Amino acid sequence: MNDRRLVEVLNDVAGSFAGIWDAGAARRGDPASIESWAGFLSACAAKGVSIADPRWRELEVRVRAGQPRFALPPRRAERPPLENDFSVGLTLLIGLLDRQPES
Repeated sequence: MNDRRLVEVLNDVAGSFAGIWDAGAARRGDPASIESWAGFLSACAAKGVSIADPRWRELEVRVRAGQPRFALPPRRAERPPLENDFSVGLTLLIGLLDRQPES
């Protein structure tokens, strides 16, 4: 998925999850905020956006026509798509393996 398509999908999906833009969404401990972001990420994944995509770290939020929108910084090199990036799954597996058994 190229950069333009990634940003289109994110902004399209974000339109269905207005709660991610709420001022209260900045509070990480707020259950409603967490639920909204989880739904947003799930919907993005369903439309082909990889949760392990490194472009997530580069995303910016800009206000256009009074609405917040995702964007990638200008003048950045287009990167080839990721193939078989299992880093998120491996991180979760390692986390489970490191857990101490409950006594």
